[in-house]
Order: sequence, then structure tokens, then C-alpha cells
Amino acid sequence: MGIINQKKDNLVKLLNGLSLLDDQDQERIIRMVDTLDAVDMEVKGKIFSNALSLKLDLPSAYADDKK
Repeated sequence: MGIINQKKDNLVKLLNGLSLLDDQDQERIIRMVDTLDAVDMEVKGKIFSNALSLKLDLPSAYADDKK
């Protein structure tokens, strides 16, 4: 099963579970999922930004590569 199919399956399960909850609990779960998604994107952005800056700051391992 591919990652897209797993995500789709998890979303279907989440939506089915939400239908069993009352409106207040549904809103709470939706806010939590939104928060987790925002934090996930922020963390990934910081990781990629740090990785890029590390890559740019590393000296070359080759003696012929001079800036």
C-alpha cells in the first residue's frame, strides 16, 4: 500500500470516527488535526532550511574546489 493510499485510508477512518461524535467533540478533533498539520509543516520547513544552510556552509572535500 502506497503512502497516498495510507493517508486516504486514515482520512476515511478519521471522518467515519468524527461522525460518531457530537458537534463540540468534532470541532475539537478538527482543531487538533489542523494544529498538528501546521506544526508538521513548520517543522519540515525548519529542517529543510537548516539542511540547506548546512549544505551551503560545508567546505568542499576536494582540494581542487576553491571558491
